[in-house]
Order: sequence, then structure tokens, then C-alpha cells
Amino acid sequence: MTQRALELGITAIQRGSLQEGARLIRIAVKSDELTPEMRAVAYLWLAETSPDPAQKRSAYNEALNANPQNGEARSRLAALLTSGLPSTVPGATQPVGPSTTGVYPAAAATGAYPAAAQSFNVADYLAQIIDGPNGAGTAVFVSLEGLLATTRRVVGGLERVTVETYAGGQFYGSVVRCYTELDLALIMVQQRPTSLLPVTPMPRVPDNAALTVVSYTGEVQRTQQRPTKRAMPQHWLPTSITQLADAGGDVIFDDKNYLVGIMTRNASLASANYLYGIHISTIRRLADSVLSEMRADRRRYCPNCGNASRATGAGFFYCEQCGAPSPEARQTRRFPAPQASMYYEPTGRGRCVNCNATVGTHNNRCLRCGAEQR
Repeated sequence: MTQRALELGITAIQRGSLQEGARLIRIAVKSDELTPEMRAVAYLWLAETSPDPAQKRSAYNEALNANPQNGEARSRLAALLTSGLPSTVPGATQPVGPSTTGVYPAAAATGAYPAAAQSFNVADYLAQIIDGPNGAGTAVFVSLEGLLATTRRVVGGLERVTVETYAGGQFYGSVVRCYTELDLALIMVQQRPTSLLPVTPMPRVPDNAALTVVSYTGEVQRTQQRPTKRAMPQHWLPTSITQLADAGGDVIFDDKNYLVGIMTRNASLASANYLYGIHISTIRRLADSVLSEMRADRRRYCPNCGNASRATGAGFFYCEQCGAPSPEARQTRRFPAPQASMYYEPTGRGRCVNCNATVGTHNNRCLRCGAEQR
């Protein structure tokens, strides 16, 4: 009966009876009898019954939930995401649409872009973190070495996350650095982009400038740079958005389709909970710094504070930034390690009898490891 309803629904759509076709397909997908492959096909046909982009996105997402390997659903969702951007780009010879790509001109004078023109499809540069503690979130490639930027809210205290891209499917990524005060997280993956989205050469976005926010799943919001009465650090982008489609990381484009930043969950408590973005220049600067650190010496990500710890990277127990033990150290017996003292700033205080740290005590317990002092 379920298979018959699906077949009749597809036939009705092919004959132009969209409403009847949608009704029959909705009956079919309510049943548990459909295989994941057929359920994905059903949602693809259901998407054809509505011109509404939001309903199409929902149907494509349902198709991917049923069968993550369905390439047709991925390509259609990617095309829908791209078509949500503004219709023109500087130097473009045709509009950005489901079957076209935008072309950015050279900007050699600013040093911001390569000398050659660059074609792009937004979906090629985005990823989704799908198993974060606060729900799925968007990420964007910010380095050719495979570094993704998203929000700390997306990754929470995880060290390893599941990443999904339209082209590469699902794979694992390692969180290498977090900046909690910015709600920014950087994730390293093995997949390498062939190029990066062209970024704005402007260090600041002008007040009231039109902005477009795009999530991995294709939700598009139009907003603007919100003027504020107080001086803002250059890295913040005040917006008029109060809700995001996911846990953050959605990319922000200006009216010329240049990437200007990503959305965070940082909100203005004094201004109706408007959300802030982080400027791409700050993200790129921090990404370059993290890559330099990784090349220079061995570091270990601390999921407690987000620091790239030299002490735990060298095999010692505690992060020099926050004092938390590394995940491995939590499972082992910890003991004083005098040779680790070089990683911890001296304070003139006495050393802990357990971990040898000099961070001080409270109620006769070490502020680093919590051991009672004898």
C-alpha cells in the first residue's frame, strides 16, 4: 500500500497534479515500510510540489536524513543555498543561480585576493558540524590546510566532531583551538579545499551596510550592520538578527558577495538580544596563528578552556592556562613532575605537594589540581 501511494504520487506530479501528488507522498513517508533509499526519493519528489525555498530545503534535508549518501539531494540543496545569495557579484557576467557560479575579479592592489579571477559556489566552502552538544552548526573553510571556523557553542567541550560537506560526505574533525570570549572554534580536517571564499578587503563593515547570512542547510537571512552608540572593537559585527537557523557559524556576505565574517551566539543584552558576527580578518589572523603554533611545537588542545597547551602537549598533566588535567591525565594517577615547572609561570607561592604547580591555594587546596596541601 505504501509503495503504491508513492508510485501514484510520483505519477500525479509528473502529470502536473502537484497538490494530489504531495498528498499521496506525505501518506507514503508516514509509513515505516519505505527503505531509506526510497524515503529519500519520496522527499525529493515532494520538494518538486512547492516553489517555496524553505519547503524545498526542508524536503532536501529530510531526504539526506533518510539517506545521507543521496547525491541528488546534496546537489539540489547546494544549488538552493547558492541561489539564496544576492543576484550580482562584482565583475560577474551572469547572475548567481542554481546552475551558475559567481566570478570575483582580481584585487591585486589590496593584496587580499589572488591575481587571477576566481569562480565559486558557496556550498563548496561550507561544512556542518552535526554532533555538537547544542545542535548542528555551520562551519566555513578559512585555510587551505583544512582549517574550519565555527562557534564554540557548536563544539562545546568536544575534542572530536563529525563534519559533513556536500562534496565529501561525513568525516571526523579535530578541534584545535577555541576562543570562548569570541565564541569561535577552529577545527582541523583531512579534507582540503582547492580555494577559499574571497574575503572583504575592508577592515570594518560600514554602519547600515546590507548583509546576507547563509547557513549550511541553505537558510538565508537578510540583515544589516547595526549602528551602536558605543565604540565597538573592530572584530565585532553588530547585526539586527536575533535568531539563527542553527548553533552558529553561519557565513556573512556583504552586498558585493564578499565574505565578511561568521555569526556567533554572542548577543547584546542591552539591544533586544541582537546577535554579533566576527569579522573575517580576525578569524584569518587567529587561524594563521594557530597553524604557526602547530608547526612550531607540539601542543595539546584543552577542551576545558580552548587553549593549545604546551604543557599537556609535552606529556604533562595540567593545562598551563586553566589548570585542568588533560583528558588522558584524568584516567591516570597524577604525581609531582618538577620538570614541568618550565611551562608554568612562577608566582612566588609554594608548590603543590601533588602537581608541583605554583598557582596558589584556596581553603588549603591547590587551585590547579584541587589536592589538599599537607
